Amino acid sequence: MRKTIWALLLGLMWAAAWTQTPAAMWRFFGNPAANNPALPGVGEATIYYPCLTRLYAVNLADGTLKWQYPADAPLDATIIGQPVEGEGLVYVGVSNGNMLALDANTGSLRWVFTADSAPTARPILDEGVLYIGTGRGELYALNARNGEPLWREPYRADDYIAGRLVKEGDTLFFGTNGGFVHAVNTAGGRRRWLFRLPAPNYDPQPVFANGSLFVTTNDVVIALNPNSGAPRWTRRFNTEFRLAPTADENYIAVLTRENRLFVFDHQGKIVAGDREPIEMLYEPLGAPEIHSGKLWVATRRGTLLCYSLPDGKLEWVYTLRPPEGTVDQNNRRVAYLALTGKPVFTPGGFVVATAEGNLTAFGIGWVDRTAPQVVRTSPAIGEMLSGQLPLDFTARLRDEGSGINPASVQWLLNDEPLPAEYEASLGEVTVRLRAGTAAKPLPDGRHTMTLVATDWAGNTTRYSWAIYIDNSLRRAPARPQQQQQGGPGAPGGRGGRGGGGPDL
Repeated sequence: MRKTIWALLLGLMWAAAWTQTPAAMWRFFGNPAANNPALPGVGEATIYYPCLTRLYAVNLADGTLKWQYPADAPLDATIIGQPVEGEGLVYVGVSNGNMLALDANTGSLRWVFTADSAPTARPILDEGVLYIGTGRGELYALNARNGEPLWREPYRADDYIAGRLVKEGDTLFFGTNGGFVHAVNTAGGRRRWLFRLPAPNYDPQPVFANGSLFVTTNDVVIALNPNSGAPRWTRRFNTEFRLAPTADENYIAVLTRENRLFVFDHQGKIVAGDREPIEMLYEPLGAPEIHSGKLWVATRRGTLLCYSLPDGKLEWVYTLRPPEGTVDQNNRRVAYLALTGKPVFTPGGFVVATAEGNLTAFGIGWVDRTAPQVVRTSPAIGEMLSGQLPLDFTARLRDEGSGINPASVQWLLNDEPLPAEYEASLGEVTVRLRAGTAAKPLPDGRHTMTLVATDWAGNTTRYSWAIYIDNSLRRAPARPQQQQQGGPGAPGGRGGRGGGGPDL
């Protein structure tokens, strides 16, 4: 009874913590890893960050490097899946078929197991047994201490095992690219049941929650009985699902091809997204994730999104950005860093990786006292221009801590609000004044412009500057004003590197 009460209190404490705003704590820079097929792994005090041909062990508290593997020349193959820590070791899958066991403290190699093909699925470590699934459909159970196989022979699904393995009780569940869900007994690696999805599927991995398995296939959401593989309920739509579902003890959430969110209860009833559509702000990079009662989404525009459940209200937006002034090979401004996977949750927050080798750790309840910055304006400070319509005003904002709340952004002219639009992925606010609207030409003289922006932690910037209107001037584009740069420092890391999505 005492243990139950203590567990309940801990759960309430964590739930209260996750109501606070995430803020960036530190950044670590590994080697560039575009199209990274691996996610970071979370250990007790370490983040294991795979960057294609090298693994970095990073201190969870401050982002400093503990060790790297290999210590000298990089691997001649690519790290895939997700590292797993346990038994004093960290287990890493490699595209050449090897599963490596490294000492968690030093990074030295302890043992190697070579599978028939690459271990593509994210592995599971449970009670001293490491379960791995491969690209050719083999499922192995290994002694986690020495890498010896525990089954006489691997279970063979004869198809690519996708996503992650799911273990509940004495059964492993996984999906394959051919459209099957497998249930395998952990005692000897024998099949318990096999369910064939009724239509083609894009992301076949099943999700377990509240006693059911959930999968999507083409235009159907299915709840399966994990004991028999029989459908408990199905829901068909007039659209496609290209991502796996996500679920917790309360809800199941799915995203359609049109980036629309639907939320179900565990009886299959739609509780949000049907009558009032819930549209994602940007295109998801992969399947969403429910964590601590909220829906988390990584997008293709370098932006992380957090939505409340079940109503789907946007609660947090954050875009990972390179240093100001970073340009690509075509000399275009790089506005955001390309994410390579979804957030990976830690006890007090989460980490997310980018194609540039940037690993950023966010803390829940981490104190952010730095207000947003105005880094560029057009018209510039003291600019003289014609006040005749049409007029375009633009500015660029940054916030490295908790991110800018889009609803807070205002542009004032002589203390009167202008119709401003803020694009979160680009960090740009724009005002367009056109003839035929309520906008009027600006009279000659001095005018005061003011930008107001508040971050998610409540820090507010109010930045004002003067412009001058002379309507005898010919219209000419104003030169943007670069403001002085300066951002919050971050411990750890190995030196900065820019890159990511272009300013489209």
